[in-house]
Amino acid sequence: MKTSLCVSRAFIDHCLALLNENKLDTAMASMAKYWASDLCSVIASDAVQLHGGWGYMWEYAVCKNYVDARVQSIYAGTNEVMKELISRKIVS
Repeated sequence: MKTSLCVSRAFIDHCLALLNENKLDTAMASMAKYWASDLCSVIASDAVQLHGGWGYMWEYAVCKNYVDARVQSIYAGTNEVMKELISRKIVS
């Protein structure tokens, strides 16, 4: 989990550097959004599993974080749309 977070942070930092230089393209931005939102969902799901039944109770932050993580894959375009944008760049 920690390794995935570190890799994700490094990739997003790279994308931010590209953005600051006006070199960030749609495919790279889509990859960053897809990767980060997917990883967020996986980690939140693992956290719910670690908490057992308490992970599903609204009184605990882990449940709220899980719900927030699930919606991240929908905001600003679903992950399926991101995959399509990435694939267009690959085949062009």
